[in-house]
Amino acid sequence: MTKHNKKRNVGLIHEQLIRYVASSLIARDKKSAEKAIAIITKHFKQDSELFREFRLFNALVNLPVGSRSLAERILLESKKSAITHSSQKLRKEKSNLIKDINHGLSQSARFYDIKIESYRLYATVQTMLNEWRGMDSLSLTNKAKYEEQIVEHLARTSTAVLKETFEADPLVRKLMFQKFEEKYKEHLSTQQQAVLESAILGDENNFSTIICEIKKKALITVNEFKKTCDNNVLLEKIDNVKTRIERLSEAKSDDTVAKTLHLVHLLEEMEIKNEQK
Repeated sequence: MTKHNKKRNVGLIHEQLIRYVASSLIARDKKSAEKAIAIITKHFKQDSELFREFRLFNALVNLPVGSRSLAERILLESKKSAITHSSQKLRKEKSNLIKDINHGLSQSARFYDIKIESYRLYATVQTMLNEWRGMDSLSLTNKAKYEEQIVEHLARTSTAVLKETFEADPLVRKLMFQKFEEKYKEHLSTQQQAVLESAILGDENNFSTIICEIKKKALITVNEFKKTCDNNVLLEKIDNVKTRIERLSEAKSDDTVAKTLHLVHLLEEMEIKNEQK
C-alpha cells in the first residue's frame, strides 16, 4: 500500500478521539474529555460530508455479516454511495477537523500516535473510499486485492469480531474490568480480585506467575494441614486434592480462572480456621 495519510482517515481519527475521551476519563481528566467530545459533536454532525463518509466507513469496518455473498453486495453498494460524496467538501471538513484537534487538545502531536490495532484495515478502507471517488490511482491488481480484503472482513461472524476486539484492545479490557470491579468488589477477596485483574488485563506470563504462586501456597497449606489432621476420612482425600492442585493449568482460560477463584476461597477459609485454633 502506498503511504497513507492517517490524519485524513475518517475512521482512524474518530476512533482516536473516542479513545482519547475514554483514557482522559480513566485518568479523571474531565476537561480534556469534554474538549474531545466537543470536537466529535462539532465535526460529525449528521448533515456533514464527514459524517456521511464516516457512516459508510463504519459499516465496512464494523458490520460483520457472516456471508460472502452479502459482503459482496455491501461492497457494491458502498462503491455507489462513495461516488456521491463531495471530495471538495471532505477535504475542507477534514482540514477543519485536523485544525481543531491540533489547537484544541493537549499534547495533540501525541494524539495521532494513539495506537489502533486494526490500522491496516482502516487504511485499506479509507484508501478504497478515496479510490471509488476517483481521488487515488491504484493499479487494478491492488484495487482487486484491497476489495477482496474488505469482503473477507465483512464476511466474518459477529462472534469473531467481538473476540478480536476484546483480545486486541487493552482499553476495552480495562473498562470492562473497572465495571466488573465496581459491581463485585465487595464479594471478592483481594487475591481473587488479583486473579481476575490478571486474567482480564495482564499478559499470559503475568497470569501464569500468579497461578503458580497460588498453587505453591496451596500445596504448602495442604501439607501443613495433613501433619495436624487426625480425621482419617479427610486424610484419605488429601492426596487427591494435592494431585488436582498440581494438575491445575497455568495457562489463561475461563476454566483456570474459575478453579483458581475456588481454590483461593478454600485457602482463605482454611487460614481463618487455623487462626481460630
